[in-house]
Amino acid sequence: MMLNNFHPGLLMILIGALILILPDKFREPCALIAAASGMLGLFTLNSSSCLVYEITPDIKLEMIHVDGLSMMFIIIFGIITVINSIYSFDIQDKWEKGLSVIYGGSIIAATLAGDIITLIVFWEVAAFSAAYLIYANHSRRSSRSALRYLLMHAFGGNMLLVGFLLHAAHTNSLEIPKFTAAGGSAAFWFVLIGVGVNAVVPPFNSWISDSYPESTIAGTVYMCGYTTKLGIYAMIRIFAGTEALLYVGVFMALYGVLMAFLENDLRRLFSYHIMSQLGYMVASLAIGGAWGVDGAAAHAFNNIFYKGVLMMCSGAVIMATGKRKITELGGLREKMPITAWAFLIASLSIAGIPFLNGFASKAVVMHAVNAGGHEIAGLMLTVTSIGTWLSVALKVNWFVFFGKSRSEFEVKPIPVSMRIGMIIGALGCVIVGVYPSLLYRIMPYRIDVHPFSVDHVLEYVILFAGATLVFWIFRVKMLPHDELSLDFDWFFRKPMAKLVTTISIGLNRFTAWADSKSLNFVHFFGERLGNPYKWTENSKSSVIRNISFENEDRDIGIVIEISVSMFALITLIAIIYIK
Repeated sequence: MMLNNFHPGLLMILIGALILILPDKFREPCALIAAASGMLGLFTLNSSSCLVYEITPDIKLEMIHVDGLSMMFIIIFGIITVINSIYSFDIQDKWEKGLSVIYGGSIIAATLAGDIITLIVFWEVAAFSAAYLIYANHSRRSSRSALRYLLMHAFGGNMLLVGFLLHAAHTNSLEIPKFTAAGGSAAFWFVLIGVGVNAVVPPFNSWISDSYPESTIAGTVYMCGYTTKLGIYAMIRIFAGTEALLYVGVFMALYGVLMAFLENDLRRLFSYHIMSQLGYMVASLAIGGAWGVDGAAAHAFNNIFYKGVLMMCSGAVIMATGKRKITELGGLREKMPITAWAFLIASLSIAGIPFLNGFASKAVVMHAVNAGGHEIAGLMLTVTSIGTWLSVALKVNWFVFFGKSRSEFEVKPIPVSMRIGMIIGALGCVIVGVYPSLLYRIMPYRIDVHPFSVDHVLEYVILFAGATLVFWIFRVKMLPHDELSLDFDWFFRKPMAKLVTTISIGLNRFTAWADSKSLNFVHFFGERLGNPYKWTENSKSSVIRNISFENEDRDIGIVIEISVSMFALITLIAIIYIK
């Protein structure tokens, strides 16, 4: 019974808190115990697992709710927690390590949540702990980015809370809502915006390319596997079958890959590819049904693997060279062979090359979209795959690892733990790609998938071969320019900034005007209360000008004081009498 109530997320949060308060020597052992706790959930949680906390007879918090969807995400979150812990073993201080563990625990706890209160609480804990991982880089840029991250996710969390409360008021239930069609209800739109922030749905996507590049090396790895995947988990659970989201997902996929073409910063490039890959998931969940839900969940599962490896490799490059721009790198295959080959595997996987895990889940997504009669959407997603092949599998591999170096730089050794983390992640891409049944048997609906048909494999091989030829011909022009590309962030940095500045200046001028007027008002009446002749001396009436306020027996100030006191007393008596 105890194991049936075991909550890996809560235990991880507790261990993370202990890391923060215990001496530094307990940092690594506690982190490993926390990772083992996350993995233990894979073996203890099942459909009969239950943990309910009763606040009142009418308010019960369901801390553990396990079904096929939540279990699949718990499995991948548990696995990636172990890999991330190994990768970051030697490169995090106590505070970063502790907040990373709390972050992972809150993500697992939110995934297990069976009610809106539990979900929103751990949703916010995850947001605040992730913000520290950005701030922990201890630079001016990371501090400002952490603040923007907090503001954006506070906005998203509040939208989600309002939507949940509206839904609870309407249904008189704390259950997590399920919307199957874009309706006119306010709850639908508030929840969609709140979840959309985490799932980087435009125009709420700019935080990812702003924050991930400024985070610590380990922090970025944690964040790319947690925040956006919790967002897509919530979208699958709440909005599966909302067909209006289909072309939102298609737009995300295309837009993300196009923005990635422009990027020179490695981690900004991969941030846009996270958005692009999330577009596949949104498009799939919009179809709904067994194929749509399984496609979105399977692609999220695989994305955590290959995107985690890509971020691990970029972090290794940054730590070894001190450089993060593609134009400053080159020729790293010989100097960093493990990183180069791990990156190659992950980059081929994200593009969808056969016999790697990205191909296994894209097959489900593409079948869901095409079988639903959305051939145009399917064509656009295929074009996105070609763009991913060009911008990651070819461009980054060539200009960073396999091509010639364009500058002189020193390559420092990286910790062994980072190499082990990258190797394990890359092996995961290969194992799931070669044996996709390992993935298919844990999908929520466990649909029967046969990805290795001759036609399907040949289609991808031909498309990628043609794209490779194009890249080789125009490879010189494929080198990115060293410029900051603004997407929807432009609205926040330009017109929104001007609007806020204008409003601030206007309010400042108004308060200054009101301040001066109030001071003049006080001065005017204060002067006349002290000298009553100020009221009469400028009058046109001689009678008023000749009024005398002098009294040999009483000072005029005492007269005024008595008069005011009497007026107050009379007013008080009148109020009491009326009551």
